Amino acid sequence: MAPKAFALSVRIVLFDQQGHILVLKRSQSSKTNPGKWELPGGKIDDAETFDAALKREVLEETGFQVVIHTAAGTAMQETDEWRVVHLVMIGSMVSGGLAISSEHEEYRWASPLELGGLDKADYFDEYYKMYLQAIPAAPEKKED
Repeated sequence: MAPKAFALSVRIVLFDQQGHILVLKRSQSSKTNPGKWELPGGKIDDAETFDAALKREVLEETGFQVVIHTAAGTAMQETDEWRVVHLVMIGSMVSGGLAISSEHEEYRWASPLELGGLDKADYFDEYYKMYLQAIPAAPEKKED
């Protein structure tokens, strides 16, 4: 039996001003990872550059126009058809207002610590353990 072909998916880490990361909860009707939390992003269409695909996916899923700054890591996922490599980037929102697509049923701005307690998509759980788990929680602000 021949190994499954690889497919590329692009994801983005978007931070708010408090250092929280935008995550989206997949719809219960999703083919893969239903009801699980993930980063915005998705598949690359034929003849599409990965940065154009990421900007398109983020706009479709969140309503945000973004700028991409740098690579942040990778994660793997096995589906029935593919071995998917998720390329995770860091970016910033430049315009738009948060409006999630029908692919998702909820959104959340979560601290790295809060992400640990979420029921994450398989690839996102792997990414979290490799890259985000080590980010310290923001110190509590002391009130005078």
